Amino acid sequence: MKLKTDVVVMGSGLSGICAADAVLAQGKDVIVFEKKTYQGGAVGNCPIAYVCIPDDSEYQDAVFKLIYDYTNYNADPAVIRQYVKNSWRTKDYLERMHIQKVCIQDVPIDEIGDPKYADGFPPAVCAYGEFFMAQGRGKGHAGALLCLRGMQDIKRRGGTYLLNTPLTDVIQDEKGKIIGAIGVNNETGETVEVECEAVIICSGGIMEDRELMKRTTGFTYTDNDCSGDGNVLFNCFPNSGQTGDGQKLAWKLGGEETAIAVTGHNLVPGPGIVASSPWIVYNETRTLQEQPYLWVNRNGERFMNESISNNHMAISTAIKNQPGRVSYFVIDEDTRLKLENEGLDYMYFMFPIEKFHDIPGQFRHLRDDIGNKHIFMEDTIEDLCAAAGIDETGFKETLARYNQFCDQGNDEDFAKDAKYLYPVRKGPFYAMRVFCAGYNTIGGIKVNGKMQVVKTDGRPIRGLFAAGDAVQTALYGNPPTGASAGAYFAMPLGFAAGDSACAYIDKQSER
Repeated sequence: MKLKTDVVVMGSGLSGICAADAVLAQGKDVIVFEKKTYQGGAVGNCPIAYVCIPDDSEYQDAVFKLIYDYTNYNADPAVIRQYVKNSWRTKDYLERMHIQKVCIQDVPIDEIGDPKYADGFPPAVCAYGEFFMAQGRGKGHAGALLCLRGMQDIKRRGGTYLLNTPLTDVIQDEKGKIIGAIGVNNETGETVEVECEAVIICSGGIMEDRELMKRTTGFTYTDNDCSGDGNVLFNCFPNSGQTGDGQKLAWKLGGEETAIAVTGHNLVPGPGIVASSPWIVYNETRTLQEQPYLWVNRNGERFMNESISNNHMAISTAIKNQPGRVSYFVIDEDTRLKLENEGLDYMYFMFPIEKFHDIPGQFRHLRDDIGNKHIFMEDTIEDLCAAAGIDETGFKETLARYNQFCDQGNDEDFAKDAKYLYPVRKGPFYAMRVFCAGYNTIGGIKVNGKMQVVKTDGRPIRGLFAAGDAVQTALYGNPPTGASAGAYFAMPLGFAAGDSACAYIDKQSER
């Protein structure tokens, strides 16, 4: 099959649909290649959070400075500019797609935890824009609903979707300019050759390529192995098709390879918390590890300000740096009673409860009835350490120091807010073994401020653009792990890539 269009988009997740939307808005034709049998990528599995910066230079300048400073000036300032310049378009797009949203800033802070830790952004970014959650319909996540409506809108406006058809290669002329794209229908085996002037890579991360994950991140991902090996990363978005196809294509064409970071999560693995699907079960025990109490490593040492415990990206980075990439969440009987009688400190948006119910019963069920080996409840510190594999001497030293901080209301080691300083003294004691998990990955493809894929010498590959998770390290300064999920930045950079591809085509026609 031979087709012709102006722009080809590789992938139909958030960045892909926004890139296609921008191309159509410029009066050009677009074809979207999607390797799966349905629209959307990993985003179809998740809710979506956004920070929308108003179309105002004062606000945008403030956010630009915050993000650039936040990355210690390792990020690409031109790409940051693309984000702040196009951020407002995400809100406009959601409204056009009739997606409902809830502004997080309208929710009392005490009900969600401290937003400077919950949002994954520099502390003050939300002061300059709207931070909100997009709502799905029925049991559907907002990501799936948005991608469905985005596809319907693109097709209604004349765009073409090729589902079940991965883009496998591009065609270049003798000077290296993109002049076409090639895909293969998975069902029929038919080759699809498209004549085009630009290709935009929006294919997401590499989570499901085990070899590439190991080489670039040090982790091996799994869909179902919950043995508790800290080098095995549980995949929170299974079966998303994120195998690094876009990265591999860009690298084959000479594009510069950048660092790849895990978009981190934290997880107590095992039955009752990880479903057989596989997936994370959002229950009270899952929510417990969001709370800002005592965390230690297997040496019994504190390793962070526990106030970050509801920031999955931050805490996954902290856990990754611990011995064996393992950590422990620990509370005592008094804190258990506080959680059940007075309520929790941090509400988890996926499971918004106010109080816990029968924590001992839940722990016994997980530990004894269904065999979760990462749940512990013991009468003494000695027994807890023996059962969980925590160094007893180190833990007792930590407890003595931590309890002193709780008594005096001042954390001299990590400066945790006094309101989260709950001592650990009275048995029974409760602990959960917590590991890194991952939503997906970000990075791999180097782009410039026009979202063009560039070579190691900084020159762009003519006609090749990229957006979404594949380029996100341009905004984070190549972090080792713990970067924010791509929903924050995928849509603005998708719009930017679509605009830049159209500008490139217009410039070519003028020559």
